[in-house]
Amino acid sequence: MTERRGSRVREWFRDRAVRRVVKYGIPVAVGRVVVSIAGLITTAMLARHLGPELFGVLAVMRTLVTTVGEYANFNTWQAIIKYGTEAIAERRPEDVKRVIKLAFVLDVVTAAIAAIVIAVLAFAIATTFDWSSTDSKLCVLYTLTIVTRVAGAPDGIFRICDAYRPQAIATSVSAALMTISVGIAVALDASFAGCVVALVIAEVIGNLLPLFVAITVAATNGFGGWLFTPLRGARTAFPGIARFLVATNGQGTVKKTQSDVDMFVIGAMLGKIPSGLFRVVKQLGTIPGRVFMPFEQVLFTELARAAAAHDYATFRRLLLRLTIIVGVGSLLIWGVAAVAAEPVIRIVAGDEFIGAAPAFRWYLLAMVLNVMNTPVQRAIVALGRPGTLFWFDLGSTILLIGAAIAGARYGGLVGVSLALIGHKVVQAAWSTWLVARISYRRQRDHAAAVTPDEASSQAAPPPPAPR
Repeated sequence: MTERRGSRVREWFRDRAVRRVVKYGIPVAVGRVVVSIAGLITTAMLARHLGPELFGVLAVMRTLVTTVGEYANFNTWQAIIKYGTEAIAERRPEDVKRVIKLAFVLDVVTAAIAAIVIAVLAFAIATTFDWSSTDSKLCVLYTLTIVTRVAGAPDGIFRICDAYRPQAIATSVSAALMTISVGIAVALDASFAGCVVALVIAEVIGNLLPLFVAITVAATNGFGGWLFTPLRGARTAFPGIARFLVATNGQGTVKKTQSDVDMFVIGAMLGKIPSGLFRVVKQLGTIPGRVFMPFEQVLFTELARAAAAHDYATFRRLLLRLTIIVGVGSLLIWGVAAVAAEPVIRIVAGDEFIGAAPAFRWYLLAMVLNVMNTPVQRAIVALGRPGTLFWFDLGSTILLIGAAIAGARYGGLVGVSLALIGHKVVQAAWSTWLVARISYRRQRDHAAAVTPDEASSQAAPPPPAPR
């Protein structure tokens, strides 16, 4: 029995699609691990230098900026993958350039809108989080990181061109720059304002670096000059793209709310010090995602290609195998981290943050469930149903907010973490059911609609991605 199971696992890794995901996912995973290590070092330096209270102010500030930024973001990389992959398969390079240009324009416009909103909110909600006028001004300064965060178009370029190694290098260098900048500020015994300025400078440079690398990658793969491609005719070339972008924006907005609602609830109900403790928990909780989410990044592109070819058997097989692989790996990380929670927190943040250990154990389990469910939710988008995912996530987010408030009131940080676990379980069950239902139905409909000659021609693998 054991030998048969081992043979089955080896068969999984002989699967061409699985091997592609692993091949391109490894460099991304290495880059994410470097980013995670750099982030932990940055967090450790800031937590020790500022202490729980000021670190809590910084945590809420950064959460506000990133949350509003995500609300305005249309997740344009998903449109590049969906419509760019189809255009590549149909040998329409000008349309690939057009969708990249459209994504870039949307990124720039939405970033500017987000910066204005944050500047207003920084003073409007100051009393809610017990901020001083200086704290609000520093939050406005932090909006520079949003204006330069044009991430959707570069991310889409890296994915459709299978340029995961350059992307990993660019993000790793950006993370290292932030660690170095904060290290210099801490070495010079900078004030709270000095630490914020150091973060802003490093993030602005780190945001622009992937953009310049992506422009080079696009030119190398035959999509150079996309900045000068006219947008006229985009809606004709990409039917349904407006609705797709609105749906993915809504779904991304809800996802960001789910990700950050815990920090806002804790900041408003429990205060600055618990906010600082939970920020350390959230930073450490990114470990499973840093290791395994890069494979989901490659997986989404492969799922989109399988869906475009109507190869739903491969679609489901690839999704199932990768979900099991990342799930088992994430659970192993959780087991080790749960046992070593207190020593890890003591090393990273110091004895003042040791009270975060119980919450860390439960929060990390919620993040493991999130890692396992993310590929399934990406599959829903690859099947062209981001709107359905949005409405479900919206409803589950409303329930999460209520559960998080109740958890904070009756269980503190641990109560909020338990609310997150319940939310992830509900998400996983629904997403799995929906993907199975849609993919099997489409497979039957497609089989009934094609002739034998068409079926044999469509059985051929899709053309390889540009190199």
